Amino acid sequence: MAAVTFSGVTKRYKGDGPIAVDSLDLAIDDGEFMVLVGPSGCGKSTALRMIAGLEEITAGELRIGERVVNDVPPGDRDIAMVFQNYALYPHMTVRANIGFALEISKLPKAEIKARTERAAEMLGLTEYLDRLPKALSGGQRQRVAMGRAIVRSPQVFLMDEPLSNLDAKLRVQMRSEIIQLQRQLGTTMVYVTHDQVEAMTMGHRVAVMRKGVLQQVAPPQELYQRPANLFVAAFIGSPAMNLVVVRIDGTPDRPVATFAGHSLAIDTRALARYPGLAERIGSDVTLGLRPEHFVMDGDADLPEDRKLDLQVDLAEAMGAEVHVHATVPVPPVEVEGAPVAAEDGDEVSTSATKFVARVDGVHVIETGQTVRLGVKTHLAHFFDRATGEPLR
Repeated sequence: MAAVTFSGVTKRYKGDGPIAVDSLDLAIDDGEFMVLVGPSGCGKSTALRMIAGLEEITAGELRIGERVVNDVPPGDRDIAMVFQNYALYPHMTVRANIGFALEISKLPKAEIKARTERAAEMLGLTEYLDRLPKALSGGQRQRVAMGRAIVRSPQVFLMDEPLSNLDAKLRVQMRSEIIQLQRQLGTTMVYVTHDQVEAMTMGHRVAVMRKGVLQQVAPPQELYQRPANLFVAAFIGSPAMNLVVVRIDGTPDRPVATFAGHSLAIDTRALARYPGLAERIGSDVTLGLRPEHFVMDGDADLPEDRKLDLQVDLAEAMGAEVHVHATVPVPPVEVEGAPVAAEDGDEVSTSATKFVARVDGVHVIETGQTVRLGVKTHLAHFFDRATGEPLR
């Protein structure tokens, strides 16, 4: 096992070409499960490939353990990588696929057999050892790919979106299996995904990247509860955080957020978390509300000045909860001149802001009706409109 340390690591393509990773400083602890997450093109896979030695480093220093590996060939780094497409040899049995790297290393046949069968048992593949990959399900093929990595006992495991080819139910199952496997082995694991739900449920810590720059690295709940900036707030969470530009009225000790004809009194507990809000009376800021910060009127004891009426565009009955979609007629929040919701390529309206509220599933809500929602403003987030920095 070994730690992995990026110190000012930069990857620039083709001389003066685009920068894929910009001055990355990231310390991954020995035995840690680190997840790299972000929208397409953010540099997360490039960072992983630099650990593997599949991408050259333009500047900075990368260490695996105490060794600087900038110029160390991939085969000499003592790492194992699991790819998105499994990369199995179709003409080889499961046994041969798992043990292939050991065969190349010319280990004794008895040791290859023992290590292969031990990895297969760990992954529930013992009964499939003599089958070809074409006779396996997607999840079983993914286990074979992991077995091929495990059998080498590397210092670091690298996984590049390994579950993206699986269906939703199998992804959930495989997430659990990978978490258990990492705990059992205790090996450092660096895992890349664009799926922030995967990131939040798997990693000891999660590193959020945007346009090649590390935005925040923290345990999942800290990312969710204390996002470092507007981008992290918008990216982490499913459904995403609702963001809207509001004017702060009232007084420093009793602020009120107003937007599109709505007024919401801000709880003093939010002021304790965002003291900078008291200095913004009379100015515009960005208000962030998670979908679970809303409740149907009557489901919580909230005063009238913390409620708003919204017309339902769509009600998604999810069983235990209902996702209520509504539109607020104000332009969407922007980051660097573009709607933050469009960061990952999504098309968004430039004239309206979408809200999603997550309410108790006991309510029957119809499209087109107007609902009164209570807002837990003590949980609200506030950001500087221009910089996206939190008003702490």
